[in-house]
Amino acid sequence: MPVFDQGYQHWSGKLSGHTWRWLAITRQGVRIGLKNRYFRIVLLLAWIPALLLAMMLCVWGLVERNSDLTVPLLAILKSFFGQQSIAEPKHYRAEVWTICYHYFLQAELRFSLLLILLIGPNLISADLRFNALPLYLSRPLRRVDYFLGKLGVIVALVGLIVIVPAVVAYVLGLLFSLDITIVKDTYPLLFASILYGLVIAISAGMLILALSSLSRNSRYVALFWVGILVIGAVVSNVLESIDYHERIRAAYRSGDRPSRADIAAIQQELSANNWRPIVSYTANLARIGETLLGTNKSWETLYAWMPPATRAQFLNNFLGPTYPWYWSAAVLLALLGLSICILKFKIKSLDRLK
Repeated sequence: MPVFDQGYQHWSGKLSGHTWRWLAITRQGVRIGLKNRYFRIVLLLAWIPALLLAMMLCVWGLVERNSDLTVPLLAILKSFFGQQSIAEPKHYRAEVWTICYHYFLQAELRFSLLLILLIGPNLISADLRFNALPLYLSRPLRRVDYFLGKLGVIVALVGLIVIVPAVVAYVLGLLFSLDITIVKDTYPLLFASILYGLVIAISAGMLILALSSLSRNSRYVALFWVGILVIGAVVSNVLESIDYHERIRAAYRSGDRPSRADIAAIQQELSANNWRPIVSYTANLARIGETLLGTNKSWETLYAWMPPATRAQFLNNFLGPTYPWYWSAAVLLALLGLSICILKFKIKSLDRLK
């Protein structure tokens, strides 16, 4: 009887380029993610802030056109954005749009991290559990193709709740404004939103992939992810609270009871030189978003008409952290480098096959 060679048979056909091989992994990952019922529920909830953003931009477009439809809303808009912005809506459109995008992106940041919790832990740990890596890497598929395919899943899903809604809301805002000059005033917001969505996707995506490569059990990976988010935020808040109350007690020990203005000054000083928020991964991402949008500058511009003492107290309630943004950028880059190192050493390539 004939004896067949059971070894590896070299492929003699035409091989396609490596450029788009990772896309097959991404498509399959997105398809699996969309089958998850909990993921679909969170995805629908994540579109609520997007709808509110689109509605707010459309309303402001009507305010600029002095539409009668906005009369019942003017009191609410004035209390939030200031009376000067209602008197000159076109002059303050960039600041108002910035504030709207700020709240939208901060809400979507939380939803993005939650979606990554539902999808990310299983991306590599499942392949380790079922010993699928040899199958992937013998196609032939390079490690970088494998990593890009898995990261592409996170980028695509985060894009669905950050980038796509930001672009759609921007277009709707333009349509309701009916003023071509709005493009010149607001186009940086569109690019900042897209860039911020990519920052979230790449930073959080690489981190969850690194965690997923450390264990075959996706539940442990999910716990690691929750621990990073929750423990970091708790420790950061505790450190900030301790420092704030120590400053207040020091002010009382000086002999004079601190006034509201003094407390506001303490808060501003604490915010400007405070390194404690960088302990929180979420706070670091939020700080980058505020920098890209220029949120703090917009708040200061909106309320420049207020008396200095009153303005300082008011802005303390709305301004985000003012410590140098590059502190957060350095932390995120360090985590990105650590994630790349973990993936490099945990996922071994096979001998190259033809």
